[in-house]
Amino acid sequence: MTPESISKLRRTFIAIFMVSFFIVICFMGTMSYVAALTSTMQQAERTLDVIIEAGGVAPRVETIDDAPYQQEALEGLRYFAVFFDADGNVRDVDLTHVASIDWDAAVHMADEASSPNELAGLSQKNGYVYKEGATPDGGSIVVFLDYSYQLAIAHNTGVNTVLVSIIALLATFVCVVVLSGWAIQPEVENARRQQKFMTNASHELKTPISVIRANTEVTEMISGETEWTQSTLRQVDRLDGMVRDLMTIARGAEREISEGDISEIDATKVVGESVESFRSLASTRGVMLVSNLDEHVSVVGTAASLEQLTCLLLDNSVKYCDPLGTISVRLMPQRVGRGCTLMVSNTYADGADVDYKRFFDRFYREDESHENQQGYGIGLSVAESICTRYRGSIKVGWKSGSITFTCVLRGM
Repeated sequence: MTPESISKLRRTFIAIFMVSFFIVICFMGTMSYVAALTSTMQQAERTLDVIIEAGGVAPRVETIDDAPYQQEALEGLRYFAVFFDADGNVRDVDLTHVASIDWDAAVHMADEASSPNELAGLSQKNGYVYKEGATPDGGSIVVFLDYSYQLAIAHNTGVNTVLVSIIALLATFVCVVVLSGWAIQPEVENARRQQKFMTNASHELKTPISVIRANTEVTEMISGETEWTQSTLRQVDRLDGMVRDLMTIARGAEREISEGDISEIDATKVVGESVESFRSLASTRGVMLVSNLDEHVSVVGTAASLEQLTCLLLDNSVKYCDPLGTISVRLMPQRVGRGCTLMVSNTYADGADVDYKRFFDRFYREDESHENQQGYGIGLSVAESICTRYRGSIKVGWKSGSITFTCVLRGM
């Protein structure tokens, strides 16, 4: 993994962790608020039941037989009661324990509370909780208890929980960012060292490969071609191709690290020049290369990375194109937003049953027997990493005898 891929993995981990932590905090805060509000309403309902059973008057504490109320002081409660007869007419209103409600307001609130649209049991209105009960004479009583203070405490508990949760979330984010950066630093350094080693090794291997090739060719000039010299040259070609692919990975990673000249580039020009550089190679393979590039297509990025992407796809198409087949290159701007779409396709008659999902796995090769095959399954993985740096994507599909690579590039 490159340092950038490690950093990307770190950002993904931080995002997943913070989203999970946010969900847990929201769940706990919601449960805390619901528990506080439920406890408050249950206590209010018990108080209203006591008042209703006492006929609309809060009894003295020592007269209550129910154990939970032995420690509750009922004196000082702000409440009022409205009595109805058996016909539903207001019989009396007790405003002894409240000063802010007059007769008419009490009757109006009681009528609304007794309407058929109201739910049975405990309800809440304008800071009052109320409940309706039956009286011994066949009538009913509605008791309103001022519980605004207790409800405000419950609501403040919820608000305070939200504030504490936000602070905890921010503090956790800072800690995770700092600690994760410290934790991955050794891995980032190892990735840089590995990348440097890969680059140096790729360059160092080219010298002995060249020497082996030269010595073998001299041996053939002196003693003539033999089965063994031809076998040696084939293995030299194979090793040389592997070294080139390793250098491709190294160059791609180095660009990923050091690219600082990002600007708006002429994608039409860059892709067009890359296509022209492959015409002679396609011709020697007996393959037709055609291009259809829209004019003035631009994308934010670097010419080097776009050129590398185009060359990787063209090189892959040349390797896998059927004899006397056709390679097509299409470039067009994005229909929505900025960026462009690059499509490279080639005829590939045997592509119907290929597993295209693994095409971008490094060192993966689907067809080991294709006569034009070269390379080691590295180029397409590098192409995918380039598309990722362009905040885009790359897809591959097969239809009507042709395989098509579609790259969406939105810009760096």
